[in-house]
Amino acid sequence: MSFISCTKTFVVNEDGSSKFIINMDNVTTKCMQSLTPDPEFWISNAVENRARIEGERIYRLEMERHIENGTMPQNPTKQSLILAYEIPENPEWPTPPK
Repeated sequence: MSFISCTKTFVVNEDGSSKFIINMDNVTTKCMQSLTPDPEFWISNAVENRARIEGERIYRLEMERHIENGTMPQNPTKQSLILAYEIPENPEWPTPPK
């Protein structure tokens, strides 16, 4: 059994945005405070940076797909192409740890 404990809640809102709440126990908090003077910034930066990397990947895939098929929407933006991306039904994601 792990020596740290976190409870997490992830809710997708009707408008497609979401809310993620993480409650860290005192050991997890202490570890994060040892890692960085600003755990909130570190966690936010990790989420934002990983989302940015994935957004670039999706954007590239969508650009390539539209160019190959001759289906580029009029006046596309990076955001519009990312939001139009269809997530595969059975992606090969790693199983999250329990």
